[in-house]
Amino acid sequence: MKVVSRTAVRVQLEKSFKAYSSCHATLTNYKQDRRIDIIKNKDDFVYRESGFEQIRKKNLNKAKVMNLVQKQMEVEFPNSKKIYYLVK
Repeated sequence: MKVVSRTAVRVQLEKSFKAYSSCHATLTNYKQDRRIDIIKNKDDFVYRESGFEQIRKKNLNKAKVMNLVQKQMEVEFPNSKKIYYLVK
């Protein structure tokens, strides 16, 4: 697990999506009680959120996923400056 700043999350996700055709990225806070999962299968993305809100969205494109992650990080991790980032 890497620790990245809130602003670097977007850059890390784009690097992972570019490097792997299929991957599973997880963003979590320090206590690890809230998390956001992004699963990439070729060109389709699945977005899963478990924590303050429970959201699951399928068949998204890259632009929609990136916007959703930025928006929902404010809800899930309001006081976190650093985010734990894991790619499988």
